[in-house]
Amino acid sequence: CAALLIGVSMIVVTTGMTGSFTADLYAWMDAYIGGDVFIGAAVPLTYELKDKLESLPGVETAAPVRYIEVEWIQDDKIEKISFMAVDPASYTAVTRFVFSDSSLDQTLAMEEFGQGGSVFVSSVIAEKYGIQTGDSIKLKTLESEQSFTVAGVILDFYNQGLTVTGNWSDMKRYFDVDDVTTFFVKATEGVGVDEAIRQIKDEYQENYQLIIESNGSIRQRADKLMRQAFSMFDVLGILAVMVAALGVMNTLSMSVSERTREIGMLRSLGMTRFQVIRMILAEAGLLGIIGGVLGLGFGILLTRIFLAAMGAMSGYDLEFVMPVKAMWLSVVVALATSQLAALLPAIRASRTPVLTAIHYE
Repeated sequence: CAALLIGVSMIVVTTGMTGSFTADLYAWMDAYIGGDVFIGAAVPLTYELKDKLESLPGVETAAPVRYIEVEWIQDDKIEKISFMAVDPASYTAVTRFVFSDSSLDQTLAMEEFGQGGSVFVSSVIAEKYGIQTGDSIKLKTLESEQSFTVAGVILDFYNQGLTVTGNWSDMKRYFDVDDVTTFFVKATEGVGVDEAIRQIKDEYQENYQLIIESNGSIRQRADKLMRQAFSMFDVLGILAVMVAALGVMNTLSMSVSERTREIGMLRSLGMTRFQVIRMILAEAGLLGIIGGVLGLGFGILLTRIFLAAMGAMSGYDLEFVMPVKAMWLSVVVALATSQLAALLPAIRASRTPVLTAIHYE
């Protein structure tokens, strides 16, 4: 029972942890990997490429994005973070921000952001340092220190979440940067993504040494990488179930061995071999149900504890996602494991000759 409890709790914990991670990661990816086409280059691109791209029939909007490293000045220390500069109008036409606070008036937040002098901070920074909407953060610019108002808190895992998102005009004004790291491109309605990519390649890839990829393929690659990373947890769950099966088999083998004489007496009173097998399997099934139910409760408790501990260490509060599918699966696995593990001891007990069993010491 204890072995099954541990096995089931491992399944619930691993599935609960990965589910909580992937829920936020996919929400961020859906927003961050915006538009239809991703354009980058080995060196920064010129802002003027935006107009050239939008002149193509297959391109509706090109949103420039620039990452720079800035110094965040706090009370007693300086921390280097990433400043992601976007053009609010084109960026929101291609993709969107995922706000952490559902009660926030997103229209007002975007208006404030578009006027300049304000930033969106990542949920990691907000939770780690206790920053809320309406607070201000101080960044070191080329000439002096500049305070920016926090217009909202968004989901952002770039640079491990140590990122603030600012207005393109503020980047030009305070950091004297006007080149582009990457473009998020939205294809014209009715024009396929492949056709838009072909037009961009024909016109500008050679001159600008562009790296062009559809965002669909980027999502597929990111999804594959996440599945590969989280598959390690599935292996841990399988190992836990195997250990549980061996534990159940060992427990029932010892139980059957100690009750050999009793089983022989029952056989002498008319119990058939099939009834002996059913009796032992029923006992194993009861162990499976008890271990599965206890493992569910223990697994959910452990998942919440682990998520709380990770939030305390990293500063990012992961929302607990109830692993409903894993809960049903773990109970089925516990019951099936107990039955398969008990099958060999049950068959062995049913085949023991009656006289041998009665005289067993």
